Amino acid sequence: MSEEQKNEKKGKGKFVFIIVLTLLLAGGAAVGLFFVQRNANYISTDHARVTTNQITISANAPGILERFNLSVGQRVYRDEVLGWIENASSMRAPTDGLVISTNAVQGQLVSPGTPLAVIAETDKMHIRAYIEETDIRRLSLGQHASVTIDGFGNQQFMGYVSYIGHVTQAELTASPLFFNTGGNFTRVTHLIGVEISLIDDINLNSSIGVNARIRIALR
Repeated sequence: MSEEQKNEKKGKGKFVFIIVLTLLLAGGAAVGLFFVQRNANYISTDHARVTTNQITISANAPGILERFNLSVGQRVYRDEVLGWIENASSMRAPTDGLVISTNAVQGQLVSPGTPLAVIAETDKMHIRAYIEETDIRRLSLGQHASVTIDGFGNQQFMGYVSYIGHVTQAELTASPLFFNTGGNFTRVTHLIGVEISLIDDINLNSSIGVNARIRIALR
């Protein structure tokens, strides 16, 4: 093979290499753009958990607590008598629910307002999630969401945005502002609470407080 033929072969090889490399780069860019666009249509967070309304049952008068024998895990029903204090009216369950904590025992001396037990409203179970303040305006009520819950493996449950908070968690908890050692203010991204109501029929009575992950589809 002459030197001229060798050079021509090398030139063709370089040309083919450049074409292949260009195609690979273009394909990679297309795939990257696809995932960027796809992720731009969703908001996801692991900062979520299963929760519900929790109602504290308190003593309604001073005296000895009578007929009070609630236990954790016990089901109660609206208007059910939970107990009473001597010479006072009975205390009744304000809603159907599950006793998740008790702080008193029968025969105990109590004062008005003494917390006796906490009842979780099991018919109002939902997912409480926290979204970065920079994304909160991308949400609206009714947006569809998929939810995975620890303890249920990779099973996905469907839901929708049922509440969007208006105040950051930092403001609600009166968290201090952030300053570095030089006394300069450090800007941080705050979180705002949202609620996801589940559409799927799933018993979460034993999953209160369990971690979850949500993915909200943007319109």
